[in-house]
Amino acid sequence: MKVTRKRFCPAAGLAVLAAACLLVGAGLTLWLHSGWRSIAPTLNDQIADASQLEGFTLSGQIGWNRYYDLLHFTLQDGKLNTEMELDAPAKTAEAGRYSWFSVGRSCVVPPEDRDAVNGAASFTGSASDGSRFLSAPVDTVLRMYTLRLPDDTMIRLAAGEAPTEPYATAHATLAPESVHVSELSTNYDYSWTDGSIQSEDAWPYDPTGGSCFTLGAGYGVCWEKDYLGRAPGLYRADGLTADEIAALPRDGVLYDREILCGSTEFGTLEPFYCPEDAEEALAGVAMADGSTLLLYRTAEGMLCADLVNAAGSRTDHRELGTLEDWPDALFTDTTLLPRATDGEAFLRISADASWLVLLRAENGAFTMTDLVEDKDLVLPDAVALNEAGNKILLAKGQSAQYLGGNRKVISPSENGIELRVYELDTGHMTYLGRIQTGNERDWAQWYQTRNLHADRFITFDTLQTDGGILP
Repeated sequence: MKVTRKRFCPAAGLAVLAAACLLVGAGLTLWLHSGWRSIAPTLNDQIADASQLEGFTLSGQIGWNRYYDLLHFTLQDGKLNTEMELDAPAKTAEAGRYSWFSVGRSCVVPPEDRDAVNGAASFTGSASDGSRFLSAPVDTVLRMYTLRLPDDTMIRLAAGEAPTEPYATAHATLAPESVHVSELSTNYDYSWTDGSIQSEDAWPYDPTGGSCFTLGAGYGVCWEKDYLGRAPGLYRADGLTADEIAALPRDGVLYDREILCGSTEFGTLEPFYCPEDAEEALAGVAMADGSTLLLYRTAEGMLCADLVNAAGSRTDHRELGTLEDWPDALFTDTTLLPRATDGEAFLRISADASWLVLLRAENGAFTMTDLVEDKDLVLPDAVALNEAGNKILLAKGQSAQYLGGNRKVISPSENGIELRVYELDTGHMTYLGRIQTGNERDWAQWYQTRNLHADRFITFDTLQTDGGILP
């Protein structure tokens, strides 16, 4: 009996596989193209038309948390162009989203009280790695500031002693010698958490107002008030690296171990420019030609702008106007808004009211200055001046989701970037529109049904140096 054997034909199988791959590839390509097109921003005019946007340029990107895909957009002369960038470098995707400068506060044991605190300390528990937890009663603490500069160098400053609440307890962690613990770790040395609200007046959260800028080959900070023996103005900041801090001599004892005390100061803040009439310094900004801008307020309430050269000497001065009913500085925030060139600076002053400061400078002198009240309380995330300098574009959109305790702002329109154009001389609004970002129609629409559409973020392009990266 003959047995008929079937022969395997690899060519036929490969042909079927190739056809299937082509179909899958075509489908994927079609999905990608239609998907990316469906999330492309579009310009929607509401009052007037896009001709009112001539002379303005505004650019930025839409991204998604946990992914590095970016949809870049540019609005130029009323025309909107987009480009998708898949798998963008992390540095690019995170630019503008995070604050690379921070100020931390801590309450530590004063040097003269260390022996008494060590004598009263006791162990309250242990961790799986062998670390032991210490606690000790304290009645006086030394307040400290730690400034982290954008290059990860550190400055630590003492802010004076203060009494604690009754029965206050300081805590520390005594780790095994084999476990590395940073000298800047919260529990590296005795520390106490100050829960009192009254201390904020005498101990501001951030004496720099969050203003850090490039200054020469390093950094500078803006010191807001006459505080800790420092006048309001601009200061050159020189911090230490982690290795330099680790190499500092051990100058105290934690229970039975030599450590670098949490009360030890390091790094320097040297005066760079502090005008005599400054009551409050609001912001410092690196400008073109090596100049630095200082925005400050006098005791009479006059808002002033100074340009300072690399030697710390003033080259130009402008009085911008008097702000009525100047609010308590505790509730005032001055923010440098995104900008495309270091020849200009746009700053937003926010409190119960809001103002915009618009500046252009060249060769150490101002070429344009203006103070505009934000009467409609737009609180823009980005501002652009037209080429003629007589109109302003305000953009209010979904700000980045800032992490690490920094702010998070969601667009009041819930979708897109609101655009407004105003005439500077009359204050009249000549255009209202919106860049629709597509989150109501893209393939991630299901996020909205779960209140997750904040997964998107929008950032506006700005100078690399304003993001805290040295050129």
